[in-house]
Amino acid sequence: MCIQKSIGYIILAASLALPGCRQDHSQYKYSGKIGVESVVFTEEKFLYSNDFNILTVITPDGRNIEYKDTKNDDLRLESVIISTNNSKQRYDASDEVGKAILEEGQKKFDGYLQQILAIKTKQGLENLK
Repeated sequence: MCIQKSIGYIILAASLALPGCRQDHSQYKYSGKIGVESVVFTEEKFLYSNDFNILTVITPDGRNIEYKDTKNDDLRLESVIISTNNSKQRYDASDEVGKAILEEGQKKFDGYLQQILAIKTKQGLENLK
């Protein structure tokens, strides 16, 4: 009985500690324009599974590009989804085409994150004046 109680406390403590081990990417939370593109960065948090970081870009020609980090909460892409008016294509590292798209997508994703930080920093500094 005492062992079961101890194990129960250990499991409870571990489950309460897990959400605290996650990365906080709130500095990238953004919804607005970058150049002529509409850009939205969101974090989807889940209690007992991986958090998702999703950057959605809508281009002037109507393409909707979703950059998705769905494992390890590390801002490393697992997939890129490109939607147009009549098609939707998902790319991941399961084949050579997907690997090439993810490599280029990661560069673009990182660039957008840098631009978001620059915009938010500039806005914050302007607000201090």
